[in-house]
Amino acid sequence: MKSIKLLLLVSFIGFLSSCISVKKLTYLQDTDAPLEIDTAGYQMLKRSYYKVQKNDMLSIQIKSINPEITNYFVVGQSANMNNMGGGSNRGSSQLYFNGYSVDEFGNIDFPVLNKIYVEGLTINEIQELLIEKLSKYFSTSNLFVKTQLSGIKFSVLGEVNSNQGQYYLYQNEANILEALALAGDIDVFGDKTKVQIIRQHPQGVKYYEVDLTSKEVVNNPMYFIQPNDIIYVKPLKQKSWGVGSTGRESLLFVLSMLTFVTTTLLLIDRFYLLFL
Repeated sequence: MKSIKLLLLVSFIGFLSSCISVKKLTYLQDTDAPLEIDTAGYQMLKRSYYKVQKNDMLSIQIKSINPEITNYFVVGQSANMNNMGGGSNRGSSQLYFNGYSVDEFGNIDFPVLNKIYVEGLTINEIQELLIEKLSKYFSTSNLFVKTQLSGIKFSVLGEVNSNQGQYYLYQNEANILEALALAGDIDVFGDKTKVQIIRQHPQGVKYYEVDLTSKEVVNNPMYFIQPNDIIYVKPLKQKSWGVGSTGRESLLFVLSMLTFVTTTLLLIDRFYLLFL
């Protein structure tokens, strides 16, 4: 009788531990720690502005009220566009062929200005640098200079509902929730409390972790992704245990294990009686 009670107790504990709690499934929950809220009631955002690295692709547009100057800066890009075919990747292909690649020395090769060192600069700093250098050849009051990254390339790995892989966002800024939404969201076995961001810096690679179940993540600079980020969603322990993803599935798993263990004990007890 004691062994059966012990077995039931162990099974009940196993059932409780195998269930995935709502706290592990819900994004942006309230926390005990005070959030950074301004006087108007808005939660503060901490942005970490991206600094350009080697192999990045920049989109730079130069326009002028003088058509000859405008045509001079776009003639090479127009030739590349005319040589391109159609296809679903045409948008990214245009960015690749028409953008300005940062070479292994941190330079871009730009018309008139030739080599310009841009590694370690933000997009705004590069734009100001271009205007400064172009002012030696043209009247900057007649020039329009627009500099931006050729989209945000990032990768998603681990426990997501859709495809793992590489994604592009053609916008200037994106947060980690937007990135995961493209990958179909984190699945039920993904650990939202320790989502890892692998970020490339000029000096090397750094590893960060964010807790997406807490509203505090919005105050974290890692809330905004950067080009070449790798987002890795680790699995919960319940996945390795092989239990169900819902309470019903976990209960069925525990009941099946309980049935198996009970049957085994009864067989052992019967064999023991036979040999007495």
